[in-house]
Amino acid sequence: MKKIIYSLLTLAFLSSCEGIDFDDPTTLTNEEAVEKIKSLGYVLTTSSVQTAFKSTTNNAGGSHFSLWADQSTNTNGSQSWWNFANEPRLRLNNNSAYRGNAAVREIYSNFYQANLDATKVIDLIEVQGVTIYDEQGADRTADCLVGAYYAKGIAQGYLGVIFDRGIIVDAVDITQREFPHSYKQLIDNGIAHLDRTLELIEATPNLKFDFLTGVSISKTELVSLTNAMAARILSSVARDKAEAEALGEAFWQRVLSYANKGFTQDFMITTVVGGYYNALVDVLERPYGTASYVPLDIKVAYLADKNRTTPNYYPLNNSTILGPIETDDKRFYQYFTYTSNFGILLEARGRGLFSNYMRSRWMYPRLSTLNVAGAVNPYFLAEEVRLLRAEAKFWLKDYTSAAAELNTTTAARKAKGGLPDILATQDALRAGLHYEYTIEIDAAGGTFVPFSFMRRHDLLQGGTPTQFPIPQIQLELIGLETYTFGGKDYFGETGIYGERATAADVGWKRSQ
Repeated sequence: MKKIIYSLLTLAFLSSCEGIDFDDPTTLTNEEAVEKIKSLGYVLTTSSVQTAFKSTTNNAGGSHFSLWADQSTNTNGSQSWWNFANEPRLRLNNNSAYRGNAAVREIYSNFYQANLDATKVIDLIEVQGVTIYDEQGADRTADCLVGAYYAKGIAQGYLGVIFDRGIIVDAVDITQREFPHSYKQLIDNGIAHLDRTLELIEATPNLKFDFLTGVSISKTELVSLTNAMAARILSSVARDKAEAEALGEAFWQRVLSYANKGFTQDFMITTVVGGYYNALVDVLERPYGTASYVPLDIKVAYLADKNRTTPNYYPLNNSTILGPIETDDKRFYQYFTYTSNFGILLEARGRGLFSNYMRSRWMYPRLSTLNVAGAVNPYFLAEEVRLLRAEAKFWLKDYTSAAAELNTTTAARKAKGGLPDILATQDALRAGLHYEYTIEIDAAGGTFVPFSFMRRHDLLQGGTPTQFPIPQIQLELIGLETYTFGGKDYFGETGIYGERATAADVGWKRSQ
């Protein structure tokens, strides 16, 4: 009889079916596990939901995408950040021994782990007809089904946004060893699971969503979160502007429909001991004396400078230190702090990567980490939902309505920034959206935002990879050749589906 290991799965599990079918007396059959561990489904749901939540703000990958989006800069060898910040862009090293490859592996393994755990829960409930109990003996079957579909939707969707291909895992007895599904198929599958989540929420009047340690998410919040996540994921399909345009009216109407049902207030999560915290914001805001561990890129000051005197590369003359900018945006010096201290930035590794700004918006008062009880973590800002609505209307060529979204008095750029209206033209709206993602969303957008916004508008610096490849360790397990993307010698490179895999040299600034 087949036996299943009910524990955290390794990377090898996904790619090698041998990991499923061996006779180990320390493991349990499906029937034995369900019979002996009454809370099994609840434990698996909790695992999948917590992994999905934490991985969406995962610093091992999110900081790298922030560097590629020119939101952050760095010359530090830690996590190979310097390689990701380097200008001109380097080809991504997909060797499993490369430190920077940890970003690729961690995102991949975490989201597939969440997906696999959730798949087990759905199988227990929908295939085996098992009743799921929590550790107090209460029937949580309906709640766990909601949680499992939500975790699967996020996991599959995020994998599609971040990687060029993958495998859809919707059955516990999967034997497929290769990666047959495109990024588009992964995203479509994720959105289908989020649609199912919304149906189940509606059908569960007494829903209790308590799978995050110390946090209970209300039914109303979960509906808004699911719709907001669907809009974020679906809008992030395109690898360049041409693909975004080709998606068509029905596609962007669908994005708009999800966004219209998203948050109207910021969704924040307060840290509890042993619970969720925003590790991405934590690492991007971490101070290093009077400097920053991961400084703000010069792009942010360049876009905010009202006098247009800030260059898009830091001056190479080592006697030049740029002063603080003048800006009409009242948010700028609330969110970012000027410093003349370059901290750990090393001139020998490229003075053009230097910066005079550090983030100061989210850090818990007087502490250098959000991983402390009481710290408030941004998880999904209502302003991002507004930007998704505006952008959907932009792609629909409804420029008047898109501008109205950005110019309303409650928009952050008006209410907090005091900025003038944006014109209802294509160029002005694209620039305005880019600016808002740069200033207002920044680290608070999670792993790939605003990177994916820049990707679909051809704003990434030329040579920047537009997606991660499957990690080398996974490819080797099934005998596939290692591949990768990026580099100044590969401008406009396409992937196996004809998508733009390496950014063309038409971004917000030209490659060196």
